[in-house]
Amino acid sequence: MDWQTIKAEYVAGGTSYRKLAAKYDVPFSTLKRVAAKEKWCELRERAKAKADTKIINAVSDAAAKKESKVIKAADKLLDKLIETIESLPAIDSQSLKHFTSALKDLRDIKGVKSDADMREQEARIANLQKQAEKDNVLDDRAYGVVLMPCVADKLTPPEEDDE
Repeated sequence: MDWQTIKAEYVAGGTSYRKLAAKYDVPFSTLKRVAAKEKWCELRERAKAKADTKIINAVSDAAAKKESKVIKAADKLLDKLIETIESLPAIDSQSLKHFTSALKDLRDIKGVKSDADMREQEARIANLQKQAEKDNVLDDRAYGVVLMPCVADKLTPPEEDDE
């Protein structure tokens, strides 16, 4: 019996012990015993976690590259804006409004916050913290994450003993 192939198919996901037993014409109880001994369920969970991590990293890397391109473009635009302002002998009020608007947009793109924005954000955070503390006083229930063991394939009807 090619247990490595069966194990690999199970660990890859998408199938159960029963389906594998039927597909490879192996007694379910034998497959279940081998899987328990070799901890296939744990291997499947680790493989899924590893795949999830790779996906998250790939998405994160793509987002970082895109953000980097936006920041580089904003830097070039800022350089052009400065060059244009410096080349003008005088700036009329309409042009000044356009330049100011462009600078505000660039500041938003680059994530630069003014002192007033920072104070407003700090005040909002403080209010949220006060509200959270108030909610915690009112609600004493515990919240958290409970890790559950892999039980999907363990939920099988009891087998009859051959006595």
